[in-house]
Amino acid sequence: MIVRKTIKTLFFQSILLGSLFFLCGCSSTSAELNGREILQKSKKYHDPSNIWGEVSFDVYIQEPRIVNSTRYSIIKMNNATGSFELQRNRGQYVSTHIVDENGLTKVLLNNSETIDSTLVAKYRLQTERSSVYQKFYQIMYGLPMALNDQTLKSIDTTAIVDFNDETSYKIELELKEAVFSEFWKLYIRTSDYKLVGLEIIFPNESKKGERLYFEKDFNYKGIIIPRIRHWHEYHDDSYSGSDIIIKSID
Repeated sequence: MIVRKTIKTLFFQSILLGSLFFLCGCSSTSAELNGREILQKSKKYHDPSNIWGEVSFDVYIQEPRIVNSTRYSIIKMNNATGSFELQRNRGQYVSTHIVDENGLTKVLLNNSETIDSTLVAKYRLQTERSSVYQKFYQIMYGLPMALNDQTLKSIDTTAIVDFNDETSYKIELELKEAVFSEFWKLYIRTSDYKLVGLEIIFPNESKKGERLYFEKDFNYKGIIIPRIRHWHEYHDDSYSGSDIIIKSID
């Protein structure tokens, strides 16, 4: 009888341990899946018709910074063809960074490709910066839609936190190519999956990084895009500037 009880006890213990191992395995997998599911639901909220990849995004924006309160830009970004144009005021000049459908880049200053080297250095008008600007605006103004298989390396962890007085999902991401950094924390409101903020971090440099607070909505052809992005320093939350969509270009 003692042997039978011992065997029966061991049998139930093995079932219990097996169940615990199964549940532990499922919880880590579901946590990873939840991050992707939350991101998909946020994309559905911001781009219900799934047309971001087909539209031409043409807008006027104001980008005041602590060191430059009068910065204005025009963005023309064709997501279907891959062409890109950024016009920006540079004192008495207007610079234009261009990437064509074939990926070829050029820079104009007051509509001229002939630019004095001192002005190139002063205003950072190197042709290779056109591609840098394109990548920045494509992903920043395409959030969260731009986080896809082409740009996203992994989703690491997901948690529910308070961000700027909003109960939010915090999704830690790693990008394939850095936009400032490869490591991002995305904040999505739990109630409706609206994107409310972003942190760009450098894991080995605690005083480096950016925190963005998103405000208000800009409806562009049915796509809901954050109208205002306030930039703050990551380490002390001090304000450094804003990006504000003024209006679309008709």
